[in-house]
Amino acid sequence: MPLRIHITGTVFGLILLFLSQTAAAQKAEQLSSQHRPIVGSAKSDTAKITALINYAMAVFDYSNDSTYKIAEEAMALSRKAGSLSGQGRALEVFAKYYLYQGNFSASQEASRASFAIFKQLKDSSAMAGMQTYIGFNYIRMAKFDSAVAELFAAIDLIPARDSLQKAHPYNGLALAFANMSQIEKGLYYVLKSEQYFAMSGDTTSWVKMILNRANFNGYLYRYHESGMACREVIALSDHAGYAKGQCMGRLCLGGHYGRYPEKLDSALYWLRQAEAYAEKFEIGPFDKVHIYFVSSRVYYTKGEYDQALTYTRKALDISEELGLMESLVEFNQQLAKIQIHRGDKKGALQALENYVQFRDSLQRKEMATKVNELETKYRTLEKDKALAEQQLAITKKDLEIRKKNLQTALLGAGLLLVLIIGGGVYYRFRTRQQLQLQRMLLLKKESELKMRQASMEGEEKERARIARNLHDGAGSILSGVKLYLASLENQYIELAGSPSYHDTLRLLNDAVTEIRDTSHNLMPRLLFEEGLDTAAADYCEKLGRNQSVAFAYESVGRPTRYDPGFELTVYRMMQELMGNVMKHAQATHALVQLEFGEEEFAMTVEDDGKGMASGKEGAGIGLYSLKTRAEAFHGSMEVDSSAEGTSIHIRFPVPDTIITSQSA
Repeated sequence: MPLRIHITGTVFGLILLFLSQTAAAQKAEQLSSQHRPIVGSAKSDTAKITALINYAMAVFDYSNDSTYKIAEEAMALSRKAGSLSGQGRALEVFAKYYLYQGNFSASQEASRASFAIFKQLKDSSAMAGMQTYIGFNYIRMAKFDSAVAELFAAIDLIPARDSLQKAHPYNGLALAFANMSQIEKGLYYVLKSEQYFAMSGDTTSWVKMILNRANFNGYLYRYHESGMACREVIALSDHAGYAKGQCMGRLCLGGHYGRYPEKLDSALYWLRQAEAYAEKFEIGPFDKVHIYFVSSRVYYTKGEYDQALTYTRKALDISEELGLMESLVEFNQQLAKIQIHRGDKKGALQALENYVQFRDSLQRKEMATKVNELETKYRTLEKDKALAEQQLAITKKDLEIRKKNLQTALLGAGLLLVLIIGGGVYYRFRTRQQLQLQRMLLLKKESELKMRQASMEGEEKERARIARNLHDGAGSILSGVKLYLASLENQYIELAGSPSYHDTLRLLNDAVTEIRDTSHNLMPRLLFEEGLDTAAADYCEKLGRNQSVAFAYESVGRPTRYDPGFELTVYRMMQELMGNVMKHAQATHALVQLEFGEEEFAMTVEDDGKGMASGKEGAGIGLYSLKTRAEAFHGSMEVDSSAEGTSIHIRFPVPDTIITSQSA
């Protein structure tokens, strides 16, 4: 894909598609000259404020600094005229400006202040617009759940007469779901947003949505649909004279053709056109980085390593200037592979050193961010604890006062009345105490379940990170070394008859295969793409080919897709159970059964082995770990073991919130 979608680690790669600047100095000067007579005209203050706000929005894509100054002028005039509407719209410009500048706290403050003004004016359409800005800020801060809630709330606020305004929150929902690895759902909202932009006649936003549709389809391996979308962008942008779209559409199509070895010349043709548009219309540096790097990959695939080197260095220069750490990691890795093919050992070694340096810096930065988040959560919990203790002290003091008042009131009453009232108070106190204890136990149980789920999510993220590092790091480097060694046979004929040379190649090939298999086991791609049913069947089939145990797989009910975290947990439990069968059961046959029900999902693993020593559910650390994982999703586990074999049955409830989609 021309523009890669970063699902893990950061949201900026995706959001640049919607928010990147298209600075053009001549256009900014032209708009600036149009602005002067408007401000200096003899219109009323309200008309001047409206003209200033409209101009600030129009000039935004060409000069952010001018936008800010114009908004300040509009705010000053609005305050002087006492115009609440003008102040709200000026705050909207500030919110947009700060969002694009990366100052999310300032953008949120301006958005909420503007929302409050429009709420006072009962302008639900404008309120929806500001709530959309709040959602985009949450996306940029990687708080995707909060973003989704704000964007849906914005959609609910939009009046029927302004339904085309829904295009913007739908755009945000596409971003949020994509960054939560829900690409299909993200594509759904891209199409809805694209539909509204098309109806509104907003060509610029429409083009951006089509580009995003191309990227989403590419990420889902729907290359034909991706290529068709690239051509739509070119046709629409050429017709409208939209320079940014003309450049990005050609970049998109060049990247599309770059996937096919037989179409590399066509890829380069479109990429060179994209590069020409970028230079002619001063397209922003972020887009130039994409053009250069996609060109580098195409030249590399074609075997023109000098050209690949030139474009990789161009991409690196801009990335270093902009401080794009993720790009520096990826581009140095690409540079190392190019230098290996060019025979430049020193250059390859330097690129590898830079790759390791930037990768470590990026990981330290990510770790520091996580530590800061944890520290913030810890301090929040400390404050909550202090407030709770303060409230408890107040409650105790209040109870003491009530107790004294009660004792004073009872002094004049008879002994029988004192006993009756005292018994009633004691009974009520005990009842409240028991209810409070039950609530505390319930909260503790829920907290333990959340901690278990968080622990499992952390393990899977670490596995995914290790898998990516193995596949993209060591795997790529070893593959390059393998190609380099293989090419030596053509340079030194005597190596053709050297057993040691061929043994070295064979061992290197075994290492590459081992790293690839390990990477796939750590991050099962088939599970995320096809679901539990397909992934479990494939795993049983592979295991049955290479082991002494004959594994059979059986599916009951209609296969259903669940929440990715739940599916991954079940898959890991199945792997552990099958591993136990191979290691300890001494079995010859085993059965794995998945049961997809409307209200319950179940997994059963049976074998004809020797059974477990105690035959009890609590035997062994492994079974305890499995039981703990099941409880994290409100599940249960039953173990039945004897000398004739072992059967382990795990059940999970299936609430509506877990199911995401169903296969046909």
